[in-house]
Amino acid sequence: MRIEAITRRKVIVELSAEDLAALDITYDALDYASIETRRVIWIILDRVRETTGCDIDPSGQLLIDAMPRPTGGCILFFTLRGGCAEPFSSGMPPERTLRKQEELELVFEFPGVDALLDCAGSYAQTCVAAHRRLIAASALYAKKEKYRLLLYPAQEMPKVQQFFSEFAKLCTEESYAADATREHWERVGDETAFAQLGGGACPANESGDCAELFRPGNVFVSV
Repeated sequence: MRIEAITRRKVIVELSAEDLAALDITYDALDYASIETRRVIWIILDRVRETTGCDIDPSGQLLIDAMPRPTGGCILFFTLRGGCAEPFSSGMPPERTLRKQEELELVFEFPGVDALLDCAGSYAQTCVAAHRRLIAASALYAKKEKYRLLLYPAQEMPKVQQFFSEFAKLCTEESYAADATREHWERVGDETAFAQLGGGACPANESGDCAELFRPGNVFVSV
């Protein structure tokens, strides 16, 4: 079990397949309406308290985002949205306390334009059927020499998540990373930008190098 405290109100817990087995639960069985899930959450939060000193009370306004790991296990993102003793608001029913992957955005960060181009081209060739569906819910951002792709994984299988992890780093802040990207990174093109890169064509400069054209605000056109 790996625990990382982002703030005293935001904690990330990464569980391996062995951790889940030791807790006697599976990712598919995670459901806050279940007594077993609540038991597991209490155990994990006790470990968080012992490790980091963060006292996150699940009886407060706690939101848990859950995402499976490609290699097994899962990642849990705990966010305390109100005071520790503050009860759930009437507008947030209990079943919304724990959200699974299909309700979240994945954020992949590419170290440079070459990795981005390699990923886009390879994905278009190897995942043809899913490519068009994926692009309808993606957004590309840039900051200095790095790029981030925001995806809604509801349309994709875990193997697609594993595919992208071969080219880019999955930002483990999860929902926080998506919000931070939209706020502090600059949007590149529109929702078709990644698809056009995957088409294998982009405008090139006189030297034949298209890397300098990957500037925020550019719209890429397949030719």
